[in-house]
Amino acid sequence: MKKSSLKDFEKLRNDLEKYQEWPSDYIFKFIIDNNHNKKEELLSKFDLTLCRLSTKESSNKKYVSITLIKHMIGPKEVIDKYLEVSKIDGIISL
Repeated sequence: MKKSSLKDFEKLRNDLEKYQEWPSDYIFKFIIDNNHNKKEELLSKFDLTLCRLSTKESSNKKYVSITLIKHMIGPKEVIDKYLEVSKIDGIISL
């Protein structure tokens, strides 16, 4: 992982500690190629029985936006999840 990415995660962690009360529901948003395997790879990183899930295809159907709302214990759990999904090729985390 690039240093700038680690710096971004550190900033996110600080912001989450400062501006959000924990435990709390957290909204994860991702954009990924509209490819069944890619979507399944991303969704496999979450226990979907514990999440609210919504998806929306782009107008040209090339990409899909995936929103997951999950109850999280704290910032470390959020960052760990982002680090886990960052290994998926081509994923954009918002």
